[in-house]
Amino acid sequence: MGSLGRDLVLVFTFVNLMLCFYVGIQLFRTADFLQNAMNKLKVLTLGVLDVPDFSELKMLAVYVVLLGISAFAIAYWVDVDSSNIQKLMGTRKYKAKLTKQKKPEETKLGQIELLECPECGEELSPDYELCPNCGYELKLIACPKCGKEISRTFSLCPFCGTKLKTD
Repeated sequence: MGSLGRDLVLVFTFVNLMLCFYVGIQLFRTADFLQNAMNKLKVLTLGVLDVPDFSELKMLAVYVVLLGISAFAIAYWVDVDSSNIQKLMGTRKYKAKLTKQKKPEETKLGQIELLECPECGEELSPDYELCPNCGYELKLIACPKCGKEISRTFSLCPFCGTKLKTD
């Protein structure tokens, strides 16, 4: 992202922060107004009316202000060091690699059958064994004993324990 783009993001998040402060203050004022109005109604009804508590509305105001502060803090953190975006994306990729590998999803484009890499979304030819973009392993092998599909990098079948040949 260019310098102008980062500056615009900071300006918009600063405006968002100010709006969050404004909305938070208005929610606090509304809660106080409602509380005072209900107290006056209680006096007029000689204590028959139960006055509700408006603390939830005040907690909402605090939440809105904290939301604005956190959005601005993240934008500033990314602006200070643009590699922080890569850190956030790297965390996402790391979590994705921890999940079980799935077979690539097949899609049709006209008469040409294409695969989509489940890791990065790159369109691939059905005969690819690895994604050329991210290196994700696309083809699985069958265990010679139990026939279940497993990763070709395994030295043992996790289902039956058969030792696999290493090339």
